Amino acid sequence: MVKRLLFKESYVDGAIKPVNEVNFYKKQTRIALRNCGLINPEDIDEYIALDGYQALAKVVTEMTQQEVIDLVKASNLRGRGGAGFPTGKKWETAFKYPADQKYVICNADEGGSRSIYGQIHLRRGTLTLY
Repeated sequence: MVKRLLFKESYVDGAIKPVNEVNFYKKQTRIALRNCGLINPEDIDEYIALDGYQALAKVVTEMTQQEVIDLVKASNLRGRGGAGFPTGKKWETAFKYPADQKYVICNADEGGSRSIYGQIHLRRGTLTLY
């Protein structure tokens, strides 16, 4: 851990405080990184033990493709790029495009000053991105 890069309040008297004790983080709700520090990000069994992939199981077994797209559109989920493109619209466009094979590409390269967050998600929240 690089102590000089820690949020100042999180490092006190030579010890790192738990995230839930740092005011800056108390107001935040972790979603993609909710298991960070709790499980090994490279061990799928640990992720499954915490109900990982339950949403995937539901959409694969109980919903149509259009229902999934409608759900994502209703959530107003947006891309993390500068334009914040609506994810549901992107999925719907890909769904309607006639092709035998389709590909999902994740470049994980954010050009802005917050580019480290994409790398953190890829390294520590790996199983939540599949």
